[in-house]
Amino acid sequence: MIKKRGWMIAALLQVLFLIFIAGSYYSIDYFGKDIKIKTVPVDPRDLLYGDYVTLRYDISTAPLKSYRGDAAKLDRGEQKAYVVLQPNKDGYYVVKNVYSEKPDVTGDQVVLTAKAEKVWGAGPIDNIQLTYGFERYYLQENTGKELEQQAKDMDVIISVAPWGAHKIVELKP
Repeated sequence: MIKKRGWMIAALLQVLFLIFIAGSYYSIDYFGKDIKIKTVPVDPRDLLYGDYVTLRYDISTAPLKSYRGDAAKLDRGEQKAYVVLQPNKDGYYVVKNVYSEKPDVTGDQVVLTAKAEKVWGAGPIDNIQLTYGFERYYLQENTGKELEQQAKDMDVIISVAPWGAHKIVELKP
């Protein structure tokens, strides 16, 4: 009887874990804040996953002077960073500052987590390369080329939850 109860508890924990994962993904829709960012698409194809669009964002680079932390750590490779975005006059979210520790933000600002690495720019200006984890957007098969041909650049709507989770909601060519 004790062994049977142990298996039931183990199965119940697995089911609860799966419900938690699914719930956390859908809770972004409920609690998240939609932001609009500018992008330039490139269309490759993955044999296992099908068509996808590789997205490069305006917010993927920031000047090194916007980094609030020990810049020497950025020379050693990818470091976790917190990127504060705020809307500009056109409604696009742009990088305000990049922090090594999670900062407090005002009502119209959002924080995205990213991997940051220092890269050298043209001339005396150094930049930070930021990777957010939503640089690939998977599409239905045979639709990637069509999306690439519709626009040279597009807007991406991303929902950002207060706890930092994010997902792409919509691509607008």
